[in-house]
Amino acid sequence: MNDARLGPRAQVWTLIALVVVLAVSLSIMAPHTFPTILNLQSMMGQIAPLGILAICIGITFLIGGIDLSVVAVANTAAITAALVGEALLPSMGSTLATVLAGIAALVVGAAAGAINGFLIATLRVHPIPITLGTMSVYLGISTGLTKGATVYGSGNAGIIATTTVALMPMSFVIFLLLLAGFTLVTLKTRFGFHMYTIGESNKVARFARIPVDRTILVVYASSGVLASIAGLLMFASTNAANVSFASSYLMQAILIAVIAGMDPYGGAGRLWMIAIGAIAMQELQTGINMVLGSWSGSAFASNFVWGVLLIAVLGFSTWLSHRKRDAREEEAEKALDTDTSAPAPA
Repeated sequence: MNDARLGPRAQVWTLIALVVVLAVSLSIMAPHTFPTILNLQSMMGQIAPLGILAICIGITFLIGGIDLSVVAVANTAAITAALVGEALLPSMGSTLATVLAGIAALVVGAAAGAINGFLIATLRVHPIPITLGTMSVYLGISTGLTKGATVYGSGNAGIIATTTVALMPMSFVIFLLLLAGFTLVTLKTRFGFHMYTIGESNKVARFARIPVDRTILVVYASSGVLASIAGLLMFASTNAANVSFASSYLMQAILIAVIAGMDPYGGAGRLWMIAIGAIAMQELQTGINMVLGSWSGSAFASNFVWGVLLIAVLGFSTWLSHRKRDAREEEAEKALDTDTSAPAPA
C-alpha cells in the first residue's frame, strides 16, 4: 500500500503520545481509581460499541463517503433483537431465542446499510443527504415499533458484557477482531485497493473500470452490519433498547475516525488507528468526568467539548489535506518542467 494513502507516520506517533500522556496524567490525578483493572475493563467496555461505530465511519470515509445513520441503525437493530427475542422466548427457549434475535438484528443492519449503498450508488447523490434521510426513516420505524418506549430483553445476551478474555471484556475483544479484519481487507486485498482508489477519485476509478457501484454497496452494507453489532453490544450491556440511546455517539464516532487520521475526503488513512483514537477519546471522557464530578451539566459540557474538538480537528485535517495536495501538484509541475526542458535525443 502506498505510504501517501496511509498518511504521515508522524500522526501515528503523535496519537500514541497523546494516549500515553493522558494515561499518565489521569493516573496521577486519580492513582487509586484510574489505573485499576476494574476501571480499565469498564473503559474497554465503553470503547467497544463506540469504536465499532467509528469503523463504520472509517470505511465510508475511505471511499469518500460518510454514514450518518449508524446510530439509528444500531438502535433499530437493538430494538429488533429485543422484540424478536421476547416474541420467540416462550416457544423456543432463552438460548435459541437469543441467537435468532441476534441474527435478526444483523439482517436488519445489513438491509439498512444495503439500502444506503444502493441509493448512493444509484442516485449518485452525496452520502450526507442520503444517510441523513435514511437515518430519519430508521428512527421513524423504530419509534413506530416501540411507540417511543424503552424495550427490554430477557437478559441472556448479558453474557457478552460480563465475559472476559485475557482480562478484557468480550465486547472489546469483538471490537479488536472486527478492526483487525477490516484493516486486513483494506490493506491486503484487491477490494481494499478499490476502496482507496474510489476515495481518491471516483471518476478515475470508473474510467479504470473498477466496480465502483458494487464497492459502494458492499461498504455501506458492511457499515450497517457493524452498526447492528454495536447496537447488540449496547443492548447486551444494558438489556434495554430505545430510539434515543447513544445520541452523542455519532459525533464521537466521527471524531474518533478523524483523530485516527481517516481523511474525510477519502482515499487515505490507517483503519487500525481507530483503536488508538477510541482509547484517546475514552481517556478524554474520563478526564472530563473527573474534572466536572457530579455537576448536573457535565453531559452538556462533554457534548460541547466533542463539538469543539470535531470542528478543530476537521479544520486541521482540511489544512493538512490542502497542503499535501499543493505539494503534490508542485512536485508534478517540477517534474513536467524537467521533462520539457530536457534536450531531445539526436
